Amino acid sequence: MTAVLAEQIGRADRPRCRQHRDAELRAWHDLLASIEGDEWQRRTVCDEWDVADIAGHLIGQAEDVNRPFSFPRRYRKAKRVYPGVLRIDAHMMVQADEHRGTPPADLRTEFDQVWAKATRKISKEPELMRRMSMTVEGFESVKLSLGYIHDILLARDLWMHRDDVCQALGRPFDAGPNAAELVAQVMYDVIDGPWWGERPAVEVELTGPGGGTYLLGRGEPVGRAAVDAVAYMRTLSGRDDAPVVTGDPVATEAVASCRMPF
Repeated sequence: MTAVLAEQIGRADRPRCRQHRDAELRAWHDLLASIEGDEWQRRTVCDEWDVADIAGHLIGQAEDVNRPFSFPRRYRKAKRVYPGVLRIDAHMMVQADEHRGTPPADLRTEFDQVWAKATRKISKEPELMRRMSMTVEGFESVKLSLGYIHDILLARDLWMHRDDVCQALGRPFDAGPNAAELVAQVMYDVIDGPWWGERPAVEVELTGPGGGTYLLGRGEPVGRAAVDAVAYMRTLSGRDDAPVVTGDPVATEAVASCRMPF
């Protein structure tokens, strides 16, 4: 398979991003409806969060879209409540905190309602607003536009957290019909931002659902590596520091050591 030059993938457009969000929201609706009893308290890979906390965090993500002052209020609160934690991570912890203890039936209802409103609002955002950007503490060299956050990062967050919950429940993860496109956007970000850094150019074959073959870095590749696509997303996002990567040692080291904000 011919390797796709990651830096030439380009950004998915707004209509396609809407399809990604809508597909994930349908999958989440079905997943939440299937969770029963003490499954809500199953621990996940996300630090101290259980399954219910992930649902609360995601509800908070949608609330931050829908309510103009929700994000800055939580961002300020995060600094006060979690002073030793990276600010954006602390903000997400506050989102989960504010929904902890919500009955499962209410979590399901709130999730559907706030996300239906949020995804409609995102699709109607004026371009001037979408160009507004923010610098995330800990990643001062990168500015994230509101359009990028809403179109790309929120769908990615929904997708990756769905895998977190499936792992916690011991269920298979259906990567969905847009997995290849979601993964391709991650690979574009790896090389478009500072995350690949000074690593050499390599070919990486992502296998399984969402897979594809990509050229990361610039210049002639020094080697080739292979890793499961979903597993590699978990590695890039900091969820798994011991991925099963095979291939040329210099390539496997470069692939396995890269991390980026998700």
